[in-house]
Amino acid sequence: MKNVNEFWEDLIIELESIKNPLITNGEDDLLLGASNREGSILFIGDDPELYENENLKVAPGSSGEFLIKLCDIEELEPNNYYITTLSKRNCKYRDFLSNEQKKLKELLDMQIALINPSIVVALGSVVASIIHERDIDFNKMRSNFTNWIGDTKVLVTYDVNFVKKSRNESGKKSKVAKDFWDDIKLIKKELDKRND
Repeated sequence: MKNVNEFWEDLIIELESIKNPLITNGEDDLLLGASNREGSILFIGDDPELYENENLKVAPGSSGEFLIKLCDIEELEPNNYYITTLSKRNCKYRDFLSNEQKKLKELLDMQIALINPSIVVALGSVVASIIHERDIDFNKMRSNFTNWIGDTKVLVTYDVNFVKKSRNESGKKSKVAKDFWDDIKLIKKELDKRND
């Protein structure tokens, strides 16, 4: 019987087999995810700036740095969460052909099963649609926990890069930034409730 680490190795091998000839200059290097693989919270984005390596290294001024700072302020420590992307590379999901996207979705499902999070946070409408396997009404679903598989709940919120741009353009009073901050608080509240 395989152990969890062997399944992670299988996941990596499968992900490395997905190639896109249009992606060059290191964009095809595998970026599996960052932080605690056993975390209760799984952030899934479609933004290659969310992390640079598994140790949660982020570029200064990046959306990853922005997300981590908000988590730190809300006392969501890195051991509480894992961050991954749809493509697992320095590019976006849309950069792949449809058959590659299908394979990436299957491997995302495998990754979610391995992590077995209590809370999945879909960062943006693209991620939310892929997780729910249908088109979604983003404004209706945002900020609401929905029951998903087993005991896992999903929270749909904004793409972090969109939030960061909105805040840069409109300042701290940006509605998008405020809503996103409220969503981070909701995540913390849900985590605390589950840990009681």
